[in-house]
Amino acid sequence: MRKPALILASLLILSLFSSWSVFAENQVKYAAINDVSLGLKDQVKIGPYSVKFSDADPDWKRVSFEVSGPSGSKIFVGTDGDVFYYPSEGDQYLAIRLVWVSEASGKVVISIKAPLREIMTTENPLKKGDHVSLPAGFPDIQIYVDSISTESKKVTFEISYPYGDTEHLTLQEGEGDGIDYRLPGGYIYSNYVYIDVLSISKDGVKFTVYAPRVASTDFKIIRNNENGNQPSETPEQTVLVYNGLLYVDENLPVKVDNTTYYVKVVSTIPDVAKVEILKGSQSLGTMLLEVGDVPKNVPNTPLQLSVQGVEPDYQRATIRVYAPMGAQVTPILRQANLVAKIDAIPKEIMLDDNLVITINVQNLGRGDAYDVNVAAPIPDDFELVSMAESWTLKNLPAFTNMPALIYVLKPTKVGEFDIGKVIVTFYDDKSLDTGKKRVVYSQPLTGIKVYSIPTLDVTAQAYNGTWGNYVSAKVNDTVKLKFTVRASDGNPDYEFIKNATLLLDLTSNLDGQPVIDVGMLKAGETKVVSLDVKVLKENLTNVRATLIYLDPLGGQHRLDLGNIVTINSIPPKVIVEEVKVWPTPDELPDYVNKTLSGMEDPMPLASELANISTYYLPKEEKSNPWQPTAIIFIILTIVLAGMAYKYWDEAQKLREKLERKKQHRPGGLPKKEGEKESKESSEIVEL
Repeated sequence: MRKPALILASLLILSLFSSWSVFAENQVKYAAINDVSLGLKDQVKIGPYSVKFSDADPDWKRVSFEVSGPSGSKIFVGTDGDVFYYPSEGDQYLAIRLVWVSEASGKVVISIKAPLREIMTTENPLKKGDHVSLPAGFPDIQIYVDSISTESKKVTFEISYPYGDTEHLTLQEGEGDGIDYRLPGGYIYSNYVYIDVLSISKDGVKFTVYAPRVASTDFKIIRNNENGNQPSETPEQTVLVYNGLLYVDENLPVKVDNTTYYVKVVSTIPDVAKVEILKGSQSLGTMLLEVGDVPKNVPNTPLQLSVQGVEPDYQRATIRVYAPMGAQVTPILRQANLVAKIDAIPKEIMLDDNLVITINVQNLGRGDAYDVNVAAPIPDDFELVSMAESWTLKNLPAFTNMPALIYVLKPTKVGEFDIGKVIVTFYDDKSLDTGKKRVVYSQPLTGIKVYSIPTLDVTAQAYNGTWGNYVSAKVNDTVKLKFTVRASDGNPDYEFIKNATLLLDLTSNLDGQPVIDVGMLKAGETKVVSLDVKVLKENLTNVRATLIYLDPLGGQHRLDLGNIVTINSIPPKVIVEEVKVWPTPDELPDYVNKTLSGMEDPMPLASELANISTYYLPKEEKSNPWQPTAIIFIILTIVLAGMAYKYWDEAQKLREKLERKKQHRPGGLPKKEGEKESKESSEIVEL
């Protein structure tokens, strides 16, 4: 029976701790034993320390604990979320957090934490294979250096526990993390050993090891016996023998001494699993296990059970089974059911594009798959652009998917292709016994179509009487334009263009339809289209063209053809130029005479002409000594006649000039006859 005095005292103590805070995790690192469930008057012991759930208010708003240890006993009172430090916050050995208070169940859940302290630092760097042990007074835990990577600054430790388990821990330089220790009754001392990596070099790794200030692994819960207030202890030899999945209707065999018990999941609902326990073929009854509840004793057996999670969708639960030391659990062999799918989006591509293929692998069975290898198909007419041809996954649990595998292929030719099947090889629980891998195949990926565009050639001609790239026309003439579009040879089913259109730039000099429909053009095909244009202005007009078309998948393309036809509508102009014409043979003598008479010194030319003429004159048998003289005389006569003619011509011009001057004189005194004659005589002499 609860006494009012005790309640008043508890309230007084509570007022002194109203400002307590939660764990200062950012300042202090802790090791922790979590989810310790205590009924009224129950207590938990860890080494020389004990925490007892001593009392509770009538409404269970506040509860009190008695914490004992080398520093004496202390009473703490609090509610959900409060933290108590023993012996004090400034000198912590234990920090007890009140996690949950339930009046309905008459229980509280607490977490017991102990601050970490440094216990050792490696003096010299440790190389691969080296190890250290925890100092005396601690459990026989060995820390091995399993591997070191100086490039990535990573080290992997292998931790060996005294109860036979091993664990691996990978850390980077400057990083720290903890490992857990298994306690009696299925409890875990988390962060029991904390490793902080100081440096990683070619010489090895240096690190510091931390352990809790209360490092005892002597852990037990003493339950209050309601019948006679005699405490009953949880057997220290009870250990966790199974922590894993159980599916509905599966029987997990647990052999204790010479007796085999079976744990069977009957049904699952959210957060609750119904479990049946059998002794041989005899049913001992069923239990309802709630997620997060403490392990429950199985009546008439040495077993304890708890459930850590329930997945009704998969009809399974994660069950923990505790049994005395030496108990054996026969694992259930489950078969994996792997399903592979391969797909490509889109399934129609152009020859220059890449084909992106996605592979999905899913395990639909109850068993895990191990060493899963996925081989991707690569057909002959494709090249691998990126990623690998195969992938490996160490473990693919039941009802999980492998991350999507993506790789890229590039086609080397057009056509329709089958990519092929995905090949998946793996082990599961059953095939591990036989040592033979299982093989499954996906459905084949088919119907991949690869298209291309043929090489296009466009020529043009104009007609205005004749065909050509350059024509002449007059204003208001009609000129016919003809365009020939050719596609190179290839596969007409997969190499073609569609919706082709010619766009013409006629400028303002021509009148006509600027858009010409060409339509579809397959490989090896030729199309001819034409139109009439009317000449509107006098100009030199270049007709520029652009071919616009769609590829087989609808992508738009433009081919600039440039100036393909020229129409000249400028009228021709008459240009008169003097052209040098040689005299005819009949005109030559007169021409020579005129030429020589106009020269100041005709003698050199006359001599050269005489030499030329002599070559063509007939030769007599007896040479006439006077013949050369006669020829020279004739030439001289011609020359002198020309000079006389020139002299006469100049005299006539002078006489006319004098007459004009005389006529222009208006009057004045007449000159004497002697003066006039004298002047005329002087001018004649000058000539």
